[in-house]
Amino acid sequence: MHGRLKVKSTEEQIEAKKKEREKKLLLYNGAMSKIFLKKQNGELDQEMLLLSGEVLVVNPDVYTLWNFRKETFLELSTCLPGEQLQRLYQSELYFLEACLKKNPKSYGSWHHRCFVMDHMPDPDWKRELELCNQFLQLDERNFHCWDYRRFVVHSAKIPPEEEFEFSLRLINNNFSNYSSWHYRSKLLPILFPDATQPMGVSEDALLKEYELVQNGFFTDPDDQSNWFYHRWLMGRGNQTLNINCFYVSREDNCVLVSFTKHIQIGKKTDLILECNEQTMPGTVWLNPNKTSQSSCLWISFYNVFVWCNAQIVRQISIRIIKIIIIIIIIMFICSKRFCNDLNWQYRADNLTFPKDCDLKVTLVQGSLELCSSSLHLGENDSSLSGSSVISMDKSIFSQEMSPLKKDTLLQAMESVLQLMEMESDNKWTVLTVVLLMKALDPDSYFDQIMCYLDKLEDLDGKRIHYYKDLRSKFIIENIFAGTELTNASAITLSGRSLTKMYHTELLPLVTSLDLCDNLLRDVHEFNLLQNVKVLNLANNKLENCEGLQHLPKLERLLLNGNNLTKSSDLLQLTTCAKLNFLDISNNPLSCQEEEIQTITALLPNVSICFKQQ
Repeated sequence: MHGRLKVKSTEEQIEAKKKEREKKLLLYNGAMSKIFLKKQNGELDQEMLLLSGEVLVVNPDVYTLWNFRKETFLELSTCLPGEQLQRLYQSELYFLEACLKKNPKSYGSWHHRCFVMDHMPDPDWKRELELCNQFLQLDERNFHCWDYRRFVVHSAKIPPEEEFEFSLRLINNNFSNYSSWHYRSKLLPILFPDATQPMGVSEDALLKEYELVQNGFFTDPDDQSNWFYHRWLMGRGNQTLNINCFYVSREDNCVLVSFTKHIQIGKKTDLILECNEQTMPGTVWLNPNKTSQSSCLWISFYNVFVWCNAQIVRQISIRIIKIIIIIIIIMFICSKRFCNDLNWQYRADNLTFPKDCDLKVTLVQGSLELCSSSLHLGENDSSLSGSSVISMDKSIFSQEMSPLKKDTLLQAMESVLQLMEMESDNKWTVLTVVLLMKALDPDSYFDQIMCYLDKLEDLDGKRIHYYKDLRSKFIIENIFAGTELTNASAITLSGRSLTKMYHTELLPLVTSLDLCDNLLRDVHEFNLLQNVKVLNLANNKLENCEGLQHLPKLERLLLNGNNLTKSSDLLQLTTCAKLNFLDISNNPLSCQEEEIQTITALLPNVSICFKQQ
């Protein structure tokens, strides 16, 4: 035990313990041998229960034996009368209690108890609920017991109102009971449903929860359970699936659709493209990586064939494969440059639209329409974009509030600010103030939010990167709010100390993006910038180009002043067919002659700046 002086064992004690272990092992092996022999002989009887019980009461985590007991009970249930079977199951429940006292977190014991209650002729659910109460008094965070309680509540059809009151009793007994807070969060949508609210819970119920949890963090400001629940109450709920951007280009022969959430097309959902109310057959949808994995951006290729170093990566008919191989051989003989040109290029039939037409894209799941967007492509339109939600207002990054909820959050913020005066070094109070300010008015409170994030970095050094990324997210959202990104061709975010780039899914039409003089560590999901031509990432902290692959229009890329150390860090750039200028000066690799030669060979058609002029 903690705080007690460790007493060294004598040689005699060590030897005695060794003999005791050997004796137990001998008995264990003997019992297991008998059990497996009986199982092999199909002897599923009372003796099987007795033998397996002797082992399980000492070690309840031998899952195989629980399965043997289940099979034995199922076998006995075919030959025993109802009353005798009831007594047998009842004795099994008492036996399980002994096992749970040995290990209250035994998966096998709790699962077997569910089996017994499911097969018992006359189960006593009230007693099981009392049993849960007893074990939760011993350990209020025993999630095995919580899972079993949910099973009992469901089977006994206990009203959710009673469970809601039960969670309140536990919380009033101990505000640190995170499991009870979590249980409440699951009961609220059942008891107080409201489909119009982001959380699916009525506003009145949420406001009462604010008052309850506020009592909790004033009682114990250092306990994280109350703060976590408070943060859940402030959450936006599930983001609605919608279309950010619907873009059509005659010049590029493609259609681009950006969604508010990641989806996977081709399994449960399908994306249908219509022209003048006629479905366009043969449309293939791929993400920016030219795969069908989950993404928030999908690009249409009408009867497309995709190559990567002459390897076909989409399933097409054998006859077409043979034709393509013949074409590849002929083109290879005619041009030595063909291998370079093959690197992730695509050839597509023309997405021919009438000179004047109405286009619509619809995301469907079976017969259910999830979302859609439409636009009119005129005779003189080479490209056109439309959207459902990309017109940026502040609500895209936060939820609309009623006057009542806003007033409640203002009162909560005043209370937390008062608490922060008393607990100036408490990170939870500072973080909660930041989140409340962000929810209430991120524009008006912007400077204060930045100051509090600085304070959090000082208070909680272990999570400094989290706070820096949170700062970056707030800065980007503050800039994007109110911006018409569908019409924005150039965006500048330079010199803002950004450690991470957010919301690239909102920028599929941007042609120039300036992110120089920041602190970016990665460029993940930058391949959503499908129309970007100029990308400035100079003077950041990038160590590779993962995320810059498959940018079909990228022409100029500035990577000078980063932490690129080897040529393989630039491998993704070989997939950018139109790249003609690359600046990698002031990187560790730009001083290594061998790496310079490798990069030059890797990107033969690109003008590369290795040293500043």
